[in-house]
Amino acid sequence: EPASAPPRTAPGASPPAAAPPVTGTRVLLNLSEPSRARAAAALPVDGVGLLRAELMVLEALDGTHPRRLIDEGRGGEVTDRLAAALTTFASAFAPRPVTYRTIDFRTNEFRGLAGGEEHEPVEANPMIGYRGALRYVREPDLLALELDPIARVHDAGHHNLHAMLPFVRTERELAACRELFATAGLLDRPGFELWVMAEVPSVLFALDRYAALGIAGISIGSNDLTQLLLGADRDSELLAGTFDERDPAVVAYLRELIPRARALGLRTSICGQAPSVHPEYAELLVEAGIDAVSVTADAVDRTRALVAAAERRLLLASARERASGR
Repeated sequence: EPASAPPRTAPGASPPAAAPPVTGTRVLLNLSEPSRARAAAALPVDGVGLLRAELMVLEALDGTHPRRLIDEGRGGEVTDRLAAALTTFASAFAPRPVTYRTIDFRTNEFRGLAGGEEHEPVEANPMIGYRGALRYVREPDLLALELDPIARVHDAGHHNLHAMLPFVRTERELAACRELFATAGLLDRPGFELWVMAEVPSVLFALDRYAALGIAGISIGSNDLTQLLLGADRDSELLAGTFDERDPAVVAYLRELIPRARALGLRTSICGQAPSVHPEYAELLVEAGIDAVSVTADAVDRTRALVAAAERRLLLASARERASGR
């Protein structure tokens, strides 16, 4: 039998599973639970594009506000637990990248923790209130609870762990946070990368200054970005018909943001579900030049298929254009 003949399937046996399509655009995972790290790492993905801090941090805090734990001298308990959780992810996915987004609790969420009412204001609109990078600028010891575990994971040899700052509004916030990472020695760790979530529309207009501060890339948080661009609360039933990631204003924003980031040498990712649901959205992102899409585990196969189809269509269109002499 010729060596090139395909292997025969035994009678009654299932045919071998088809290999996932190869794509130039990376397909990454959105994750949060350490208990699922090993199973998730077996999926056909290129890494973790969004490792959410919130669930891990809630477990590390044991339901207590971090300020109370710091005041009681128990910050070390938090860093030990968080270091263990981050190690689980970094080791499971090595050498593939794991990008950890630091805590982005809003004030109403922090108030729900033990001691939270003592330390958190009551805000009329927590969505655009005291959250994200601004909190780190004003309370750097809170960020230190996360920077120490990240450094420990790197020191243990897991150089595939990176960090991403949430809800960055201004260059001043990013510069101050970057200084905290530098003071913690993270910017000198081999392979470490600092990313920024692109959720606030101002990111587009400050991108050149963000690039100058040495970030590695941006990850588009399409849910927050959409509601801020459209002024539509995604949790409001009255505005359910207005909140749409496919709105022309959102599409136009992405078509400008992604190429501008690439021109500045920044990598780009998106961590919303739209590219796994809408074929035209996947094509929009691929055409704009996005480097990666990050989705939940149940959407990996569908997303990779949609991205592969979008890449094929664009390659075919380009080939036909060249063939026609245009």
